[in-house]
Amino acid sequence: MEFIGLSEEMKAIIKEFVPVAVEEAGGFANFRETATKTNSLIDRLKKTTLPAQDDVSDGIQRYLSTKNRAENIQYQIEKTDDLINRIVYALYGFEDDEVERIESTLEE
Repeated sequence: MEFIGLSEEMKAIIKEFVPVAVEEAGGFANFRETATKTNSLIDRLKKTTLPAQDDVSDGIQRYLSTKNRAENIQYQIEKTDDLINRIVYALYGFEDDEVERIESTLEE
């Protein structure tokens, strides 16, 4: 399903609200869990009742701001972890192939 011409707020409402509606099911937000031959998932999603944008605007703005800050912090943490790893590898005198083996072991 593609949504065209939506504001960032409305995209955030859909992205965050629909999974909750699906998880809660049982009629929450007008979403029903069970499908029939004539009531597909797409049909059920179309009938889902989203909160009015004006009613949740302040909360969505705070959410988007907090999410953006969290993503920036996560990026800084990853950069810092990478820097620490490079410093440790240099202190121990590891060669590139040794670093690659260490990194591949840690990724598993």
